[in-house]
Amino acid sequence: MFFSYLYRLQTRLIVKRLCEDTSTGLYKPDNCFLKGGKMTKKGIWTGVAAVAIIILLLLVLGTSKKEGYTVAVVTGTTFEKEARKFPGVAEVKLYEDDNQTLTELSTGRVDAVITDRLVALTGIEKGGYDNLKLAGDLLYRETIAVALSKEDDALRQAINKALNQIIADGTYAEISRKYFGTDIMLDVTRPVTFPNEAPASDDSLEKVLKEGVLSFAMSGGYPPFNYYNEKNELSGFDVEIAKAVCKKLGVRYKPVTTAWDGIIEGLRAGRYDGVWGSMAITEGRLNIVDFSDPYYISGAQLVVRKDSPITGTESLQ
Repeated sequence: MFFSYLYRLQTRLIVKRLCEDTSTGLYKPDNCFLKGGKMTKKGIWTGVAAVAIIILLLLVLGTSKKEGYTVAVVTGTTFEKEARKFPGVAEVKLYEDDNQTLTELSTGRVDAVITDRLVALTGIEKGGYDNLKLAGDLLYRETIAVALSKEDDALRQAINKALNQIIADGTYAEISRKYFGTDIMLDVTRPVTFPNEAPASDDSLEKVLKEGVLSFAMSGGYPPFNYYNEKNELSGFDVEIAKAVCKKLGVRYKPVTTAWDGIIEGLRAGRYDGVWGSMAITEGRLNIVDFSDPYYISGAQLVVRKDSPITGTESLQ
């Protein structure tokens, strides 16, 4: 809008100047355009000057760019809110998964990505993004757990018990080493989401045991936690941990893939029993769903190209 106003103003000034009567200084349109029904030389030059100014200003407008960086995040994640905090971020672009965000970063279409640290490390290695690196420390820690409906306390407590069992018997560590080369819960103190609560008396666990199946939703595009492998099979850390928990409960595991930005609404609508897809516990989410005790702790990480001037969050201030 500013450039549009500017080129209109400049054009008027040029036209006025070229159309002035040199003897009186007064504006005379006849001097400029038509005289005896024919275009005058001055009229021609006025038109040329006006067109040149318009073209120049349109070029400036077309090539102008917002000051600041463009950051890519997965839509519906806590990373979007974090990216918008920084004054040095001019634009936050939203994508369906981190396969897309890292590709966009590697090819230069965005300046940085904010995602989970473990996702970033694995994504860079598996995707062969030799031109990408992690920048700076964690932006913040995230506690990752299973989201469940608020009325399903008995099911949630049973999942907590099964999680403790697979951690104690070494199943968790074995799965963790498969995906990360180490036990990511080693020497980590797991917080309890609802400490000192009484045993639940609702029928949510009874219903699941009767049906013999437990369904969990995820995006299916969040490697190494949940993704489709080269055989087009759903795989990942989330998937295998959930399978191990279902085995402890004596039920069949049923994964459901869905868009992340509507995944909680699907849970509340009863389309699946829970969300087991690396969802972080937040105050906002706790207002509408409950969470199990965490099954891993991670955090938000900034990812940039190796030749980027961005060295960490201080570069985004």
